Amino acid sequence: MKPTNVLTDSASISYSGRFGKWVSIVIIICISITASASNPEDRHPVDVPPQSFRGVTHSTLKQSASLNGKPSLPAVRVDQAPKIDGRLNDDVWLQAPIGGSFDQYIPKSGIPMTERTEFRVVYDDDHLYVGVWCYDAKPDRITARLMEEDFSAFSDDTIQVVIDTFHDLRNGYIFMVNPNGARRDELISNNVKRNVNWDGVWQARCRVDQEGWKVEMAIPFKTLSFNPNNSTWGFNITRSISRITERGRWTGARPEIRSSNVSEAGDITGLKGMQQGVGIEFTPYTTGRYTKSREPSDRDRSGEFGADLRYRITPNLSATLSYNTDFAETEVDQRQINLTRFPLFFPEKRAFFLEDSGIYEFGGLESGISLRSRSVFRNPLIPYFTRRIGLSDEGKIVPILTAGKLAGRVGKYNIGFTDALLEENGDLRAQNVFSGRVSRNVLEQSSVGIISTFGDPNSNDDNFLIGPDFQFRTTKFMGNRILEANAFALGSYTENADTELAQAYGGNISYPNDLVRAQLEFMEIDDDFNPSLGYVRRKGIRAYGSLWSYRPRPESIDWARQFQFTYSNQVYTELSNEIDSQQHDFYPFRVEFESSDELFFRIRRSHDSPNDDFEIIDDVVIRNGDYWWTDYGIGLDLAAYRMISGRMEVSAGDFYDGDRQQFRSSFQFLPWKHLNFILDYEYNHIDLPEDEFHTHIASFRMIWNFTPDLFWSHFLQFDNLSDSVGLNSRLQWEYLPGSRLFFVVNQGYKRENSSLRVMNSEIALKIGARYRF
Repeated sequence: MKPTNVLTDSASISYSGRFGKWVSIVIIICISITASASNPEDRHPVDVPPQSFRGVTHSTLKQSASLNGKPSLPAVRVDQAPKIDGRLNDDVWLQAPIGGSFDQYIPKSGIPMTERTEFRVVYDDDHLYVGVWCYDAKPDRITARLMEEDFSAFSDDTIQVVIDTFHDLRNGYIFMVNPNGARRDELISNNVKRNVNWDGVWQARCRVDQEGWKVEMAIPFKTLSFNPNNSTWGFNITRSISRITERGRWTGARPEIRSSNVSEAGDITGLKGMQQGVGIEFTPYTTGRYTKSREPSDRDRSGEFGADLRYRITPNLSATLSYNTDFAETEVDQRQINLTRFPLFFPEKRAFFLEDSGIYEFGGLESGISLRSRSVFRNPLIPYFTRRIGLSDEGKIVPILTAGKLAGRVGKYNIGFTDALLEENGDLRAQNVFSGRVSRNVLEQSSVGIISTFGDPNSNDDNFLIGPDFQFRTTKFMGNRILEANAFALGSYTENADTELAQAYGGNISYPNDLVRAQLEFMEIDDDFNPSLGYVRRKGIRAYGSLWSYRPRPESIDWARQFQFTYSNQVYTELSNEIDSQQHDFYPFRVEFESSDELFFRIRRSHDSPNDDFEIIDDVVIRNGDYWWTDYGIGLDLAAYRMISGRMEVSAGDFYDGDRQQFRSSFQFLPWKHLNFILDYEYNHIDLPEDEFHTHIASFRMIWNFTPDLFWSHFLQFDNLSDSVGLNSRLQWEYLPGSRLFFVVNQGYKRENSSLRVMNSEIALKIGARYRF
């Protein structure tokens, strides 16, 4: 049966391009990129003011080594706070010792960065202040294209400040800025998971001058969870020089170590007497809506009031209560076209559920929010998928009357509990849905835990899930290498089902290092396994997967930074061990140029044995049978620092009992720091014995950044199967730290008789304020 969330329509559009045309385009671009690979002077410059700002005198570095051999720097208490203006010319900075001595980890490893970086840390009762001097011999070549909140981490010169407030070598915060003063913040869980959707309250100002660029941060202690009796925090700083694609750190400068690996951080010491306040955060908001459908009489106006109340029970344990939870500001989903017999996956985007989501990380499985998956399978199983709450199977909103969360850490235990009361919806009664997760830290970076969910938002029957997991991680394997392993088991119970307890279990082992990356994975999921608050892509299967990659960095080839030779596979069998499908990917050639552009060639061998016929699009059926096919692809990644960056890939070959040609691209155009364009496009030409058809899906995004706190985005989408256009326009203004206004317009258009007709419209205004005590 075709999944219900597939975009389907029988429309077809003729297309004059063919595979050879796209290959020619890719080859021409590759030649141009290779020719300019060693020329950094084409990078986008930053205007430098004619005068240089008075800086602090820099003398000998005064950091020291801690007992564990990592660098340590005292943080100095001050009576008067520095002015946060990016100039770093306040005398208060003279009171603090200097930290520095940054080493590269890209492109080289373990040698000093080509440009000097120094920093100082001071604090008072209410704030931690970080000042960073990013010296640069060519300040007019500093890359600063972006200004929006949560900007791309690799497009510009950046500074990342990492803080491990509990000094547990596992969890922490990332505060990132670029020379325009754009901010990005993240939560770190267990050294690996980075929750980019967390929004903390903090200030930062940056300024470019004739010495380079400077960073001045003020992080309120009310934003952080910490033990006030702990005077030592984990601390690290990463600097990126985009025009030469160079990255370095204060400590832990190895290519396989990521900024989120707080286990590799150094220390800041001498912290005492910080004030967290009462620990109460109150966020009231009001929302007004106007909706209109195609029928003139079908209009509605509404207004709502809601609020979130957060209380810090202990320094690292918080309770949150939300009344009349509203998600008016959430961006719409990116459209997808499904040419398989399995359901699509759409990630969670609602801020209420994304906060503290790292607590629910389970068994090394993809959580739906991670920047990178630790599974070779693509979103195979998520035991707790918050998108099930407040959204029906058809993607329609089900109001959440109240919701509560308890999340944080107690000693060596990490706990998370969420409960939501859903409003009646059609034949479904009002009901509670619940999730709980508890894990305990063991060894140096490992954990053992349990997860449980209760309730079914799309049924009046009860549903229950429970299961344990073990996550192992070390950065000391064979000296200083990373080794990870995960194991989990889950059982689900559904009221009125034939099976009392259906099971799913699996595990993996991974060696994710720079020169060699390898992974083995196994998973089994019963036919009746049904986590109603989770996500399962395929049931009744055993899955086997592996990845093997050799990634040398040649010293003798000037134009190449790194080669990659990779093979990966996914093999799915039925529970009777009959092979259901498999995919084998070979990358016999992938090269990262010295310019950081990448070129690759791919060979994919696929196999599918559907037991039943299924519709690939309306009225086009793939018959049950046994199919093998091969396709070939060539692709190019343009480095993120370029004015035009992104990826394009062309592929062609067999497809079931026919053939397929595909072109995919995603480009970002950054002409000015206030303006950002993103264009995504995918084209498929499929020729089957039964029919021939084309698919087009495209999206265009324009972001106008007035300041780092005020932006207006427009998101336009089209696909030829539904023959419709969607528009999402969002204005966001953070008028005070943590307090925001949203103005959102959503419109849907249908093509009729060579013109577009408005099918539905929605206008929403949401104003929220944040008060902290």
